[in-house]
Amino acid sequence: MTRTTPTSATTAAARTPRTPVAVRIVSADALDAASFDDADARKTAAYVRLLAEDGVESCVANARGTMLAVVVDDARVLPLFVPDARAKENASYTSSMYAHYVSYAREELAELRSPVVQRLAALALLPVAALLRAARIDHAVYVDNWLLSTNLYPALDPDAVDAVSSAVAARFPGRYVVWNSINERTTGALRSRMRELGYLPLFSRSVWIQDAYEGLGSRIEHVLRRERRLADRSDYELRDADSVDAERTAELYRALYLEKYSRHNPVLTERFVRRTMRAGVVEYRMLGRPDEEAAGVIGHIALSGVLTTPVLGYDLRRPREDGLYRILSIRLQDTARDLGLVFHSSAGAGEFKRSRGARNRLEHRMVALEGVPRWRRALLRCFAALADRVVVPMMLRRGL
Repeated sequence: MTRTTPTSATTAAARTPRTPVAVRIVSADALDAASFDDADARKTAAYVRLLAEDGVESCVANARGTMLAVVVDDARVLPLFVPDARAKENASYTSSMYAHYVSYAREELAELRSPVVQRLAALALLPVAALLRAARIDHAVYVDNWLLSTNLYPALDPDAVDAVSSAVAARFPGRYVVWNSINERTTGALRSRMRELGYLPLFSRSVWIQDAYEGLGSRIEHVLRRERRLADRSDYELRDADSVDAERTAELYRALYLEKYSRHNPVLTERFVRRTMRAGVVEYRMLGRPDEEAAGVIGHIALSGVLTTPVLGYDLRRPREDGLYRILSIRLQDTARDLGLVFHSSAGAGEFKRSRGARNRLEHRMVALEGVPRWRRALLRCFAALADRVVVPMMLRRGL
């Protein structure tokens, strides 16, 4: 079986512990993408600048805060998001942990079939909400937060973790220092180092990651052959997007992730699409029939050997038999395979992704508590223990 191996934090060469790590926290307008030799650093710097140019809300409409950057050894760039916890408009689960653990969870209660279970679950959320408000959970600052569902990391030396967290904690005293999207597969070395440093793992979500594209077994390979036949025989075709597709891209994304799922997903605007397309940070492709309005879109980011898809949408009015989601999914998977990348397909649609070769991983926020008052640390530890003992086992039982 062949496996792709990301050149990210899982394989970064270890730094001699006595070598000092140079960490700078800079404003977005102080970043010059062209000054970095590393392509991933240039991409990240360009992203930070475009997101901050007119305020993050111009690109992610339900986020409020300030986007800065952490520069490590003048070679690696990490987005640094400082949320405005007082703003009610800061309602994306990517910019607010309260929105993730309480507001988003309340919306998902509607998925429960029994009204009695819905009411009981709503009551159970009340003390959780009170606990997180008391802990001031959104009095935080996020390292490598792209304000997207999945945050990819550069080839960051694990020994730089402590220096980065300490610099951030010194700049923003009393705030939780939060590293998002940490899992055993794509950020294993960072995860190990954070555990050594005593960071608090806070369960975030169950994700699906594919790092093998051969030797998957006859059942999975049969499914993949079937999906490729569907895509090849369909009269829907993929093409590269251009600027005139920005409005339609935002519309398709919004219909799927906001109108069908949750208003607490990041509200990516048309301006976000235009800017990331122009900067080459996100690569967009449109799915459609000749001479018809686009029926689907995928937008992917690749960084340090990992590919993920922050933008995906399709016309929910089209017949299910058209297989739009299936076509987009197999084309994405094959793109990752052809580029030799690990495919991080985020959360949701667990059985669908498992049947096509992805493996389930638990993803955490890793929280550095340096400088946070003891009583707030204790409250957050209580919530983390509750999530580990109740939420995670329930999700594993349901195969989510």
